[in-house]
Amino acid sequence: MRNNYRHTKKEKKLFKLLMEKNKFVNDQELADYLLMSSSMISQVRNDHFYLSPRTILLIYDKTDLTIEEIRQLAREDV
Repeated sequence: MRNNYRHTKKEKKLFKLLMEKNKFVNDQELADYLLMSSSMISQVRNDHFYLSPRTILLIYDKTDLTIEEIRQLAREDV
């Protein structure tokens, strides 16, 4: 019997917004921008880790988003 399960990449609204706004084409570019590893991006995306306060402040400094907006977008899946 074939397994028809396909792994679908979860997408957090925050990451999608940052990638579109900065015209990033992959997670590595986003990771470099956020001073994170691409594996950490994946772990946050899959709800294994949450954004650290340091990363939230870094995103706050690099965008026009409020800290509350960053936290909210980081929790929401697309």
